[in-house]
Amino acid sequence: MRVGIVAEYYRPWPGGISEHVHHQAEELERLGHDVTILTGPAANGWTDQGMSVQRLGFAYEFTSNGALSRLVLGTYLFHFRRLLRAHRFDILHVHAPMDPFLPIGAVYAAECPVVGTFHANFDPGTLWNGLYRWARPLTSPAWHRLAARVAVAPPARDSIGRYFEGEVQIIPNGVDTERFTPDAEKLPALSRPARRILFVGRADPRKGLPILLEAFPEIRRRVPDAELVVVGVQQDEAATELLALEPEVQKSIRFEGYAAPEDMARYYASCDVFCSPATGQESQGIVLLEAMAAGRPPVAFAIPGYRDVVSDGVDGCLIEKRTASALAERLARLLDDPAQLEAMGIEGRKTALQYSWPRVIQRVEKVYREVCGRGSG
Repeated sequence: MRVGIVAEYYRPWPGGISEHVHHQAEELERLGHDVTILTGPAANGWTDQGMSVQRLGFAYEFTSNGALSRLVLGTYLFHFRRLLRAHRFDILHVHAPMDPFLPIGAVYAAECPVVGTFHANFDPGTLWNGLYRWARPLTSPAWHRLAARVAVAPPARDSIGRYFEGEVQIIPNGVDTERFTPDAEKLPALSRPARRILFVGRADPRKGLPILLEAFPEIRRRVPDAELVVVGVQQDEAATELLALEPEVQKSIRFEGYAAPEDMARYYASCDVFCSPATGQESQGIVLLEAMAAGRPPVAFAIPGYRDVVSDGVDGCLIEKRTASALAERLARLLDDPAQLEAMGIEGRKTALQYSWPRVIQRVEKVYREVCGRGSG
């Protein structure tokens, strides 16, 4: 089957959609499908390896829903139908299919069945609320052109369901359980004995890093050898929060900046516990699954999306109060309890195996066959 995957976001752009698209394409190719990714431009010097990727247009970046977003613009929009026709796709899978301009443009230009996957969990007051509510002449026909609609988690389904009626099935994000393992190689730079907390995410406020930095002095007071490893954020992006910390505390925080996807398994393996203090607008949380696959218990606030992945006290910790003191209490207690860390890590690995990419993409492939069979019938 010739499959086209359309996404505004793809590597090297960090984030859940980028990783989802990469693993989706990889697994579909392993199953024998011919896959091409159509996406926006990459940073200078980036080379796409191992995948058929067509880069289109230019990117305009902005902030929405508490995160850095982008629009892919360009003249490709004027000949999109011809561009897609040249690939002779049997099916087109569009991620965030109602978003301008690349995704919704693909929905309208497609001459084959289109599957749409919804990722975002957004508040009614965000930019997308206006798009979906006031641009109905544009968005409603696109919604009805989708042969199948998928959401990665109930919060994503509920968010889009505020504006459109129709079936949306749940097929979750997956995790590479062969790469993220409890016995993955550790990083030499993190080999010194210490009890380490790992944070992975962008500097977006909703990811909660300021709360974790506020909590860290209390964690250090109770666990003197605690260290915090921050991946995805440069030190200068957290300069304001660091000013409030004593120099000795600052010395125990490592800012790693951007980390290549192939290095992430080693970061998890080098730490004892994973912390994702996101405060909202998370659909599911791929980083939670990565940590659990690596046997490292996640500690997170009990927000929608995370509740569907983590079982509190079994394979991780969910905190009801979204405060620095509550976060410090739970992390310090867990770091001081090696037996519980190990037990949660074992259970987390079991949970993660249910989300392995082969299992997830088998469900996606089933949707493709149903849609194509419906069209040929």
